[in-house]
Amino acid sequence: MNSEPAISVFRPDRPGVRKVLGDLEADIMEFIWTRPPGQPTTVREVFENLYRSRSIAYTTVMSTIVRLARKRLLRVETSNQAYLYYPKLSQEEFVSGFVRRILEDLLVSFSGATLDGLEALQDSEAATRARQLLEEISRRRSLEEGR
Repeated sequence: MNSEPAISVFRPDRPGVRKVLGDLEADIMEFIWTRPPGQPTTVREVFENLYRSRSIAYTTVMSTIVRLARKRLLRVETSNQAYLYYPKLSQEEFVSGFVRRILEDLLVSFSGATLDGLEALQDSEAATRARQLLEEISRRRSLEEGR
Protein backbone atom coordinates (compact mmCIF):
# COMPACT_ATOMS: atom_id res chain seq x y z
CA MET A 1 0.00 0.00 0.00
CA ASN A 2 1.31 3.45 -0.92
CA SER A 3 1.92 5.55 2.19
CA GLU A 4 2.59 8.77 0.30
CA PRO A 5 -0.12 11.43 0.82
CA ALA A 6 -2.82 11.34 -1.84
CA ILE A 7 -2.44 14.86 -3.23
CA SER A 8 -3.49 15.46 -6.82
CA VAL A 9 -4.14 19.20 -7.06
CA PHE A 10 -1.64 22.02 -7.38
CA ARG A 11 -2.80 25.64 -7.31
CA PRO A 12 0.21 27.91 -7.92
CA ASP A 13 -1.80 31.03 -7.08
CA ARG A 14 -2.44 29.92 -3.47
CA PRO A 15 -0.07 30.51 -0.52
CA GLY A 16 1.82 27.79 1.37
CA VAL A 17 0.24 24.36 1.79
CA ARG A 18 -2.97 25.76 0.31
CA LYS A 19 -1.31 25.12 -3.04
CA VAL A 20 -2.21 21.45 -2.51
CA LEU A 21 -4.84 21.50 0.27
CA GLY A 22 -8.16 23.27 0.59
CA ASP A 23 -8.50 26.12 3.09
CA LEU A 24 -10.16 24.04 5.81
CA GLU A 25 -7.77 21.12 5.26
CA ALA A 26 -4.82 23.51 5.51
CA ASP A 27 -6.19 25.16 8.67
CA ILE A 28 -6.64 21.75 10.29
CA MET A 29 -3.20 20.48 9.32
CA GLU A 30 -1.52 23.73 10.39
CA PHE A 31 -3.18 23.41 13.82
CA ILE A 32 -2.16 19.75 14.13
CA TRP A 33 1.42 20.54 13.07
CA THR A 34 1.72 23.09 15.91
CA ARG A 35 1.18 20.34 18.48
CA PRO A 36 4.19 18.66 20.11
CA PRO A 37 5.37 15.60 18.12
CA GLY A 38 3.61 12.45 19.25
CA GLN A 39 0.72 14.32 20.86
CA PRO A 40 -2.64 13.23 19.45
CA THR A 41 -5.38 15.61 18.42
CA THR A 42 -9.12 15.09 18.67
CA VAL A 43 -11.84 16.47 16.42
CA ARG A 44 -13.13 18.43 19.44
CA GLU A 45 -9.76 20.19 19.90
CA VAL A 46 -9.58 21.12 16.22
CA PHE A 47 -13.20 22.27 16.21
CA GLU A 48 -12.73 24.47 19.30
CA ASN A 49 -9.59 26.01 17.82
CA LEU A 50 -11.21 26.74 14.45
CA TYR A 51 -14.51 27.93 15.89
CA ARG A 52 -12.71 30.94 17.41
CA SER A 53 -12.03 32.36 13.95
CA ARG A 54 -14.86 30.95 11.84
CA SER A 55 -18.39 29.75 12.34
CA ILE A 56 -18.14 26.10 11.42
CA ALA A 57 -20.07 22.94 12.20
CA TYR A 58 -18.47 20.19 14.25
CA THR A 59 -19.51 17.64 11.61
CA THR A 60 -17.74 19.65 8.89
CA VAL A 61 -14.50 19.52 10.89
CA MET A 62 -15.02 15.81 11.55
CA SER A 63 -15.62 14.92 7.90
CA THR A 64 -12.62 17.00 6.79
CA ILE A 65 -10.36 15.23 9.31
CA VAL A 66 -11.63 11.86 8.07
CA ARG A 67 -10.85 12.99 4.50
CA LEU A 68 -7.31 14.00 5.58
CA ALA A 69 -6.86 10.52 7.07
CA ARG A 70 -8.04 8.95 3.78
CA LYS A 71 -5.51 11.15 1.98
CA ARG A 72 -2.85 9.59 4.25
CA LEU A 73 -1.97 12.88 5.96
CA LEU A 74 -3.26 11.71 9.33
CA ARG A 75 -3.04 8.44 11.22
CA VAL A 76 -5.99 7.51 13.44
CA GLU A 77 -6.07 5.49 16.65
CA THR A 78 -8.91 4.82 19.03
CA SER A 79 -8.72 5.16 22.80
CA ASN A 80 -11.70 4.87 25.16
CA GLN A 81 -14.16 5.36 22.28
CA ALA A 82 -12.34 8.51 21.13
CA TYR A 83 -10.57 8.91 17.82
CA LEU A 84 -7.05 10.32 18.12
CA TYR A 85 -5.32 11.80 15.09
CA TYR A 86 -1.57 12.10 14.49
CA PRO A 87 0.18 13.69 11.51
CA LYS A 88 1.92 11.09 9.36
CA LEU A 89 4.49 13.69 8.28
CA SER A 90 5.84 16.90 9.77
CA GLN A 91 4.95 20.06 7.87
CA GLU A 92 8.49 20.19 6.47
CA GLU A 93 8.31 16.56 5.28
CA PHE A 94 4.92 17.20 3.69
CA VAL A 95 6.13 20.30 1.84
CA SER A 96 9.34 18.57 0.70
CA GLY A 97 7.29 15.63 -0.57
CA PHE A 98 4.87 17.64 -2.66
CA VAL A 99 7.66 19.86 -4.02
CA ARG A 100 9.59 16.74 -5.03
CA ARG A 101 6.49 15.30 -6.74
CA ILE A 102 5.84 18.54 -8.64
CA LEU A 103 9.47 18.83 -9.74
CA GLU A 104 9.51 15.18 -10.79
CA ASP A 105 6.37 15.65 -12.83
CA LEU A 106 7.84 18.76 -14.47
CA LEU A 107 11.11 16.98 -15.16
CA VAL A 108 9.38 13.98 -16.71
CA SER A 109 6.92 16.04 -18.74
CA PHE A 110 9.05 19.07 -19.62
CA SER A 111 12.70 18.25 -18.89
CA GLY A 112 14.26 20.93 -21.09
CA ALA A 113 11.99 23.72 -19.94
CA THR A 114 12.37 22.68 -16.28
CA LEU A 115 16.17 22.79 -16.48
CA ASP A 116 16.06 26.10 -18.38
CA GLY A 117 13.75 27.50 -15.69
CA LEU A 118 16.26 26.55 -12.99
CA GLU A 119 19.01 28.37 -14.86
CA ALA A 120 16.84 31.49 -14.96
CA LEU A 121 16.18 31.59 -11.20
CA GLN A 122 17.42 34.77 -9.52
CA ASP A 123 18.03 33.03 -6.18
CA SER A 124 21.18 30.96 -6.78
CA GLU A 125 20.78 29.06 -3.49
CA ALA A 126 17.24 28.01 -4.44
CA ALA A 127 18.46 27.03 -7.91
CA THR A 128 21.22 24.88 -6.39
CA ARG A 129 18.77 23.14 -4.03
CA ALA A 130 16.36 22.53 -6.92
CA ARG A 131 19.15 21.13 -9.12
CA GLN A 132 20.19 18.78 -6.30
CA LEU A 133 16.61 17.62 -5.90
CA LEU A 134 16.28 17.04 -9.64
CA GLU A 135 19.54 15.04 -9.61
CA GLU A 136 18.18 12.93 -6.74
CA ILE A 137 14.93 12.38 -8.67
CA SER A 138 16.88 11.36 -11.80
CA ARG A 139 19.04 8.90 -9.80
CA ARG A 140 15.97 7.38 -8.14
CA ARG A 141 14.12 7.06 -11.43
CA SER A 142 17.17 5.43 -13.06
CA LEU A 143 17.38 2.90 -10.23
CA GLU A 144 13.65 2.16 -10.48
CA GLU A 145 13.82 1.71 -14.24
CA GLY A 146 16.86 -0.57 -13.91
CA ARG A 147 14.94 -3.08 -11.78
